[in-house]
Amino acid sequence: MSEPHTIKVKNRLGDLMRQPGGRSLMEALRGAEKRVDKNRDMFLGALDRSIARMEAAASKLNETPDAEAATEIYKASNDIIAMAGLVGFSALDELAHGLCDLIDALRADGVWSDQAIKVHVDSAVLLRGLRADDEAARERVLDGLRKVWSRFGVESRKAEPPKTEPAKT
Repeated sequence: MSEPHTIKVKNRLGDLMRQPGGRSLMEALRGAEKRVDKNRDMFLGALDRSIARMEAAASKLNETPDAEAATEIYKASNDIIAMAGLVGFSALDELAHGLCDLIDALRADGVWSDQAIKVHVDSAVLLRGLRADDEAARERVLDGLRKVWSRFGVESRKAEPPKTEPAKT
């Protein structure tokens, strides 16, 4: 009986990082931050377009479940999750996570609440428009959403806020 063959996978990235003259982790992070800052307007535009998609889909919601509109809102929320963290909008990130979880819970439980979804969409618009220094208003909005999540059995995923929320731009 032959011995099992050992497969050894070479970690090219690790090898490169260990070579003299390579970039340190801190240098790589600073470079990434510069690239995000350079593309900030593009990310904010994508964030705004996702919120607009949510608004358009929410306008189709009523007391009767609308799977297509809910799916579009869910997809736009996922896009917000991807963008909000990049530009420091932790409140929008928390809202989008909560909205996705709410839609999942509504579907799993076989219940429908267009009002619960619409309040998230309205809150996204409100949060995006708040002044950078209005932490109290952001927290009031999120506290209200957390109550909605609790009502539908959704656990809150409170996001860690950045040291400062970004300017409205």
